[in-house]
Amino acid sequence: MDRHFPTEDRTSYQVLWERLIVRCEDALARSVSPSAPEAQSLAKDWLELQKPLQKAVGPELWRKTGTMYEDMQDWQTPERQAPFSLEVFSFIREAAILLAGAP
Repeated sequence: MDRHFPTEDRTSYQVLWERLIVRCEDALARSVSPSAPEAQSLAKDWLELQKPLQKAVGPELWRKTGTMYEDMQDWQTPERQAPFSLEVFSFIREAAILLAGAP
């Protein structure tokens, strides 16, 4: 992370992610459907925020990271937590799939 993002950029980038995750959690709490315009907007924001990470790590490591998050229930411990819940991940993944299939 230090190699790809200077401290000041990393801090602002982290804040953007934290805010987006809170917005996703709020949408889930309100039972927003992944097909709803709000969820589609969240998915667009999520995909946009991923771009610097994808570019930094490359396609092979990016695919492995996706697989890691799909299996997050298997590796999380009290000391090692993903930055978002499995519910948020599933919600965004479904919204992104629907977004990709939209005309």
